Amino acid sequence: MKKSNAFLRTSVMGLFLIGGLFSCKSNKKVVEATKPTPKVEVAEKAPEAKPKPAVVEKTAKEKTTDQLNNYFNAIVTASGNVTTANRNITEAQSLFASPKTVVLIIISKNGLEKDYDEPTDIAQYLNYLKDMGKNLNNIYDFKTDANGKITELELIRK
Repeated sequence: MKKSNAFLRTSVMGLFLIGGLFSCKSNKKVVEATKPTPKVEVAEKAPEAKPKPAVVEKTAKEKTTDQLNNYFNAIVTASGNVTTANRNITEAQSLFASPKTVVLIIISKNGLEKDYDEPTDIAQYLNYLKDMGKNLNNIYDFKTDANGKITELELIRK
């Protein structure tokens, strides 16, 4: 009987050892599962800085040229509506020293030599735009007085 008791004891101890091993592994898993996971902070990628386009300020001459072109186009497109065209003419004339400001239209240019059409004044030219409904000329150059008002306008055929 002593052999069977020894066998029984050895078997029981073996079972306890095996059970202990499994319980240790499962406890370890339970402990690992209940451990708070460390927070890993991921730094957000900063958006790439786009180069800002250089702001180029227009000169006074460029601004005045743009204003004149806008008025010329507004008068031409409003030619069907006399009230709107007349209002645009009045506003455009505020850029000039006088309604009698000389307007010269270059019909041909050869080097420094320019051939002009018959001179007119700004009031007549703006009314011509209203009546014709189209602008056949581009702004070539203009002169201004100390107040920034246009004293002479040169146009050139498109």
